[in-house]
Amino acid sequence: MESQIIQLAPMMILGLIYALVVYVVARKRRINPWVWTIATLIPGIGLIVSGIFFLVTFLSILDRLNTLEAGLAQEATFN
Repeated sequence: MESQIIQLAPMMILGLIYALVVYVVARKRRINPWVWTIATLIPGIGLIVSGIFFLVTFLSILDRLNTLEAGLAQEATFN
């Protein structure tokens, strides 16, 4: 029994680190941090959920950059 817990310890520690990072990022993005954090803490599935969360966050940032670039391009044509 102890050896099984010891084998799961690295995965549990990584899950806690991911959950902490997900919580902080979700609060900054003004989305519900508890849903994402709790889903990230589920063993095994949590790594997939955190990966999805980071992918969605990254894509959101790219959308905002594209919007800014389009706005700057429009300003340049008007000047």
